[in-house]
Amino acid sequence: MKDPSGLGVERNLFRYRPLPVTVRLTESGALADLLRVLAAGRLARAEMHVSVPGILPAGLGQVLEDLPSVHVTIETDEAWLARVAADGIATERVRLVAARDSRLVEARALSDALRGTPDVAVFADEITAAGRVEMLTFLREQAISITAHRFGNPDDWSEAVI
Repeated sequence: MKDPSGLGVERNLFRYRPLPVTVRLTESGALADLLRVLAAGRLARAEMHVSVPGILPAGLGQVLEDLPSVHVTIETDEAWLARVAADGIATERVRLVAARDSRLVEARALSDALRGTPDVAVFADEITAAGRVEMLTFLREQAISITAHRFGNPDDWSEAVI
């Protein structure tokens, strides 16, 4: 953690906590993009509920099976949307992996299946090679402020926290 403000009487920190995310590879999505998203989620140490439209390559399927924080479901786009409409989604965020020309259509279909609930954030932007940007889907940012004085007298106890 780093204190970007540099105030002597207060410590202002940002921390990032992993957040469970549902990752959906649509029938139009690319496996390479799914791998980038999964790598970002793994680096963030997030629990992932992965939904794919077909059988994954043997090596990848085995690796994902061995990870306790990854749960894989195989279902078509229609079955995925029907399940979401019937049961909802267990996570607060969904990362859609879809082709560029169908991304907005897929996001709209998911939003309709969720009945427009604001409780689920849908991330349907283009998959990026910038890992730090891609990881943001899997992290919750928290701002923390710690008072570093007592009645105006500086107090060093919070130095060890940073």
